[in-house]
Amino acid sequence: MSIWLMNGSKSSANSFILEAFLMMEHDILPLLESAIKKREALKGSTNAIRLVNGFGDGLEGLVLEQYGQHVLAQVFDESWLKRQEMLARFVREELLAEYFIIKDRTQSASSKPDAIRSSVLMDGGSSKTIVEENGIKFEVDLNDTLNTGLFLDMRSNRRHVTERAKGRKVLNTFSYTCSFGVYARAHGAVAVVNVDISRKNLDRGRINYELNHLPSAENEFIRADAVQYLERAVKKDNRFDMIILDPPSFARYEGEIFSVKKDMPRLLEMAIRVLNPEGILFVATNFTEMSHDHLEGMLETAAGDRVIKKVERLGQDVDFVGSGLMLESYLAALLVEL
Repeated sequence: MSIWLMNGSKSSANSFILEAFLMMEHDILPLLESAIKKREALKGSTNAIRLVNGFGDGLEGLVLEQYGQHVLAQVFDESWLKRQEMLARFVREELLAEYFIIKDRTQSASSKPDAIRSSVLMDGGSSKTIVEENGIKFEVDLNDTLNTGLFLDMRSNRRHVTERAKGRKVLNTFSYTCSFGVYARAHGAVAVVNVDISRKNLDRGRINYELNHLPSAENEFIRADAVQYLERAVKKDNRFDMIILDPPSFARYEGEIFSVKKDMPRLLEMAIRVLNPEGILFVATNFTEMSHDHLEGMLETAAGDRVIKKVERLGQDVDFVGSGLMLESYLAALLVEL
């Protein structure tokens, strides 16, 4: 539908619309600059940062992440698709980016690969790069499915949890690219078992070990269903001193459906059964219907007669401003000492 001004000129109407659109862009730039300034303190410890967290930064529908000189935008509102060139100009001039990709999630807020379309706006080399956080290196790939290989919201949790790993035997379930396993090894764990259903993820985990010159045992990387692995551990009385439980909200594999809402109580029960005395459990979920209170309730039931000595509530790192206010930014996590 065309908009006509008093003089009846369609071109004048288009000029008016363009001017209004540019004014909106003019208002956006200060918000982008303000969001980035909020994260300045993180640059001393990492070059992988969520620079914009949607509604939390007054930029609803936009997520912007920097991985060194690689930048990723996820858009949840179609208005941002009309500003692609503006965003590209901003990340090139202000962030000195060499690679910039936009992932269009307007059709679905889910993580289904077929619902996400990617557009590379700046291609200054490979989509892969090496980033560093807290002195530990990780390989990421900005153009490999939805996720890059490193969940930035877990940054502080990785360090906080694995600072307790020294001398412990650690089980890292749903390990993805083994970031918790890398941290645990770097902090002196005597043994780590990374369990994931994806061979590709485990191969990426091996690369992360190599980047940090970390030792690995023959059974360090186990391709298996994490639920089935825990079942076998219970039967064999295979015990651990620290267990990481960070499952996806929903997954389907070989006809089996995993749902964190349905399966978390059982996961917790099995994990506690194979956790040694004085053991440590970290459990986390991005499922928005599962709060800290829900997790604690399931934990108490799963513990049975075992005494829970301490429970610490954790969430997303500081660059996830407004965490919990939007579907794309939520985390409930517990660090448990038994």
